[in-house]
Amino acid sequence: MPEKYQIDLKHQIKSISNGLWNIGMIPVVLAVLWFWKGIYPDPELIILLILWTLFWFIPALILHPTYFFLNKSTVIEIDRQKEKIYITEKGKLLEIDWNELKEIERIYYSDYRHAEWKQNYIPMPWRNYGLLRIQTLDNQEYFFTSLMIDIVNPPIQPTKNSYKFIPFPPKSLRQRQIESKEKENAEKNRIDQFKIKFRELSEFELKKKSISNDLVYEARTAAQELINEKNKTANTSYE
Repeated sequence: MPEKYQIDLKHQIKSISNGLWNIGMIPVVLAVLWFWKGIYPDPELIILLILWTLFWFIPALILHPTYFFLNKSTVIEIDRQKEKIYITEKGKLLEIDWNELKEIERIYYSDYRHAEWKQNYIPMPWRNYGLLRIQTLDNQEYFFTSLMIDIVNPPIQPTKNSYKFIPFPPKSLRQRQIESKEKENAEKNRIDQFKIKFRELSEFELKKKSISNDLVYEARTAAQELINEKNKTANTSYE
């Protein structure tokens, strides 16, 4: 029988459970101060504790609605016998075979990079938030958040783990490709500028620059490219 996942109360509470724990600790701290230490809580202390808790809640207050609107109309069905995933978004049904999956990236709290016994278990309100990013062979992307699945033990085994202090959803694949291309073009332009600057240097001087740790990567690359071009021209002339 297919396993079905969608946003539900259970996973929403689990995601925010560390935050609820923080809220629950306020009256506990005040009770300890009052009954055990005999210190009557000052109203200013109560306000300070509340403000401090709200401050720590800010990432969770941003993540929760972000995740909710990302998956509010998403339903996943996993049929392990047929090795298929059925995704329904905004009324449209998509069928994906296991062999069509290119990458399954789990993005969650940075503390999970450590072995369980090394984790500090600081009760950050957003500690239990995270998401799966599924990319297919035709470069389509789908996101499944902790409001609908268990991110620590997800229903689909990740092929890659990414750790973030605050696990915001990544930019779309298309946007990442555009930014990567822009970065690549900017790097090429810098290399070309250095090539113009170094063009009159001797091969000996270029070799020194190509291995110099005092120069930036683009400058060393420009020097090496000029050496290669000179060698190619020399070989062509010899032939």
